Amino acid sequence: MSQKFFVPKYITIEDRLEGLITIRQLFALLIAFLISYFSFKIHTLIGVPVVILSFGLAVLGTFWQVNGKPFLNVLPSALKSFLNQEKYIWKRIEKTEYKEIVVPEVEEKEYYPEFIEPRKKRLSEIPKNVEIEISAPEITSTFKEKIKIELDKPLSLQKEEFKKLGHSHEVNPHNPYRLFPYIKFTQRAKI
Repeated sequence: MSQKFFVPKYITIEDRLEGLITIRQLFALLIAFLISYFSFKIHTLIGVPVVILSFGLAVLGTFWQVNGKPFLNVLPSALKSFLNQEKYIWKRIEKTEYKEIVVPEVEEKEYYPEFIEPRKKRLSEIPKNVEIEISAPEITSTFKEKIKIELDKPLSLQKEEFKKLGHSHEVNPHNPYRLFPYIKFTQRAKI
């Protein structure tokens, strides 16, 4: 089931009162009037600049538009760009004129590599009789000598020490990969 939605039209148009003034503009002018009224109640010298500022901002904010947007919507971004330390200056790039380069046409010549004849083997250079000397290998009697190596500790003690050193610190001191720790796997639960 497809649903139909109606797109509202003229959503930027505000309701107008009598004449050219809208409700928002009237509200801004009333606030400016109240600010100027209370500033005149305080003191006349304070009231004059406050009246100029309040009515100036109210008129600018409600009636003046910059690129189709109200001035009060543009004012924060304008202040941010003026107070920002990074300034972007747009420079018009001058058009560069390029000259046409005329390349002369080169005539193509057909190039054929020189034919190289294969070298002819001369049978007269090859010796006809080849003498080969074959000598009998010398037979010598070889035997392995038994060498006794004296150990400081018996092998069983060495194995136990190795297990203690290697597994108590999770590092094998005799292993070239001793800097890598052993991986511990979790035990399965017995069901």
